[in-house]
This record gives sequence, C-alpha cells and structure tokens, in this order.
Amino acid sequence: MRVLRKEWQLGGCLAFLFSCAAHGQGQELRTGVHAGRDVSALPLPVSGYEVYLIGELHGVKENEEILVEYLARLYSEAGLRDVTIEEDAVYESDAQAYVEGRSNVLPQPLCLREGVLRVLRSFNEGKDDEPVRVHLVDIDSPATAIRQHLLAIKEQVPEADAVQVPSEAELKERGLETVAGLKKLAKGRRQLSELRTIEHSIGALQQGLEVGTTRRFKGSPYLDDREQAIASNILELVHRRGGRTLLAQYGNDHVSRSRRKDGGAERNSVFSPLALRLVDAGVKVFSLMTVPLSGRWSWRGQEGEMFWTPEDGHLASGEGFDQVLAAAPEAKWFYVDRARQLLTLPSRDMTAYDVDAYLLFTGASPMDNQCATQ
Repeated sequence: MRVLRKEWQLGGCLAFLFSCAAHGQGQELRTGVHAGRDVSALPLPVSGYEVYLIGELHGVKENEEILVEYLARLYSEAGLRDVTIEEDAVYESDAQAYVEGRSNVLPQPLCLREGVLRVLRSFNEGKDDEPVRVHLVDIDSPATAIRQHLLAIKEQVPEADAVQVPSEAELKERGLETVAGLKKLAKGRRQLSELRTIEHSIGALQQGLEVGTTRRFKGSPYLDDREQAIASNILELVHRRGGRTLLAQYGNDHVSRSRRKDGGAERNSVFSPLALRLVDAGVKVFSLMTVPLSGRWSWRGQEGEMFWTPEDGHLASGEGFDQVLAAAPEAKWFYVDRARQLLTLPSRDMTAYDVDAYLLFTGASPMDNQCATQ
C-alpha cells in the first residue's frame, strides 16, 4: 500500500509538472534545474547586470527563438533597447536600417545573420518610438570588408582626399598607415571608434585570420586583436548608454570567464574571452551558455548531426541528461543555475567554461541557409 501511495504521489507530481510545462510555467525539476516549454518562463535574470551574454552554437535555428524571447523580457522589465551580434562592424548601418524597417534588403555578407535580423525586425514592429537598436561589434573580415570600411570613413571626411586606401592585397602592409592618416582627420568619437575596430581588423588579418560567409575561416579565431575590438565596442556602448543594459549573442567560446590556452596565431598562448575582458573592466556580466542536446546544424556551407547525444552529459548526481529529459517529456528547455547545480556537459571544453547558467534544449534544427539563395 505504501508503494502504491508513493507511486501515486510521484505520478501526480510529474503530471503537475507536465501540466505546468504545457502552459509555459517553468518548474524546478531538480536542484537548480528548471524545465519548461518557453524560454520566457524560465528564471533568467532581468536585473543586476549591465551586459547579458547569450552563448550559442552557430548554425542552429533555435538561437533566434532564444534571443527574441529573452529580449522580450529584458525590453519590458529592464528597459533594454540595444542588442549586439557577432558580425562585421562595417555592415552595422545596413543591419540597423533593416531591423527598423527602413530597408528591405541586407548585403550578401550578412546572409548568415538574416534569420536573427529578421526576428529583430519583427520584434520592432509597432515600436516606432522605442525600437531595438542592433550593433555589429566584431572586426571586419576578410580584406574586402576592411577596405570597404576604410573607404566609407574616408568618404565621411572631406579633408581625407589625400589619404590613400590600399588594395585588398596591400592591406596587410599599408592598411595601418591609412588608419593613422584618417585618425588625424577624424570628426568625433564615432569615427575614432570605427578606426580602432579597423586597426584591430588589420592586426587580425596580419596574423592570418580571414572569415567569409560560405566557407570555413582561415587562421585562429582566438586573437587578442579580435577579442579586444569586440570588448572595446561593447564597453563603449555600455558607457555611452548611461547605464542602460545590453543583450549580446555570441559564440559559446566568447561568453566564458575562464582563460583559454589556445590563443594567438599559433594557438599556443593564454587568451581571455570577451566575458572575462568585460568583467576585468568592471562590467557586471551575466553569461548564459546554450547547448542543444541533439539535432542538426548548418553553418558556412556545411551541415551535420550534433556532435553528441543526451547520454553524453550528466548532473552532479550522475543522473544522465537523457534521464532528466525523460522526467519532463513535454518540456523543451532546461535552465540550469550553475551556482546550484554543476554539470558535466557532452563537451569537455564547454564543461570547463566559466558561465552563470546553461540553457539546454532537446533538439536543434539547422539554421535556414539564406546564403545559398543570394
């Protein structure tokens, strides 16, 4: 009789959890582990931080859903109006015109971000007085993008006619001379900030990093020039907005506060990711790492199955993620507070990342490949 009563109680508890999950109410399934069907219902923080970082695995369509649902809460509850994404700074004005509805066209190099920019554009509908602003804070790459940015700044400075912008092939050797010449003539902080980003972009190019849209990048992505450019641009946004909060979506590698040992052009140097640089600069940062437990991805012309399955990770108790998923079969999202529950993730590298929380989800869908149609 006792066994039957215990089983009924357990069944009733789980039935209640399923009912709550179905209605979008996240419930604590294990210590520090919350399950739900909607990201917005999970206990993601909306106060106490200046920068909210979402780490992603690139090429997963659910990244768009995560961003816009968290944005909706931060917009209404924290007054957040600024979003940054991992893309070349030179295309920022094009991206902003698109998300504000002033343009219906994106330049081809933004094809990998068309999905997220589209959801931001939809989010802005009806918000003419206070639209969300999108900021592209990464370095420019490859050389084509760097040269385009230099030409754009030169055009803004009438006195810069005598400044020569080198060809793409000459940027490594002569690009910094052009930046120095434009700095002397720059009008205001905005142009100086853009020139700082270009300077870092050329530095990364000199170290062998080249990033395109439809093929794998060349060189090392863990360069101080690149990471410092991103950090400096975000710091400037935080200070310029007078304490207003910022939401940033970047690759998982960037949202960790732990130093890497594979930085530099030769991948053999100590390297500080974006989150750590912001913390060291005195910024209050919340780091969320998102991890799909199964499914498929599509990125830079490649597509494949996820690199792991739920059986490859477990809670501190040893309970596998597959068991956690089975305990709440109607839930899609699992928010884990790292201060209350330590995980062993399917990836050893990701397990070592220092973040505040994880957002696990049951299955990934490959991102729509907009590059193929352009």
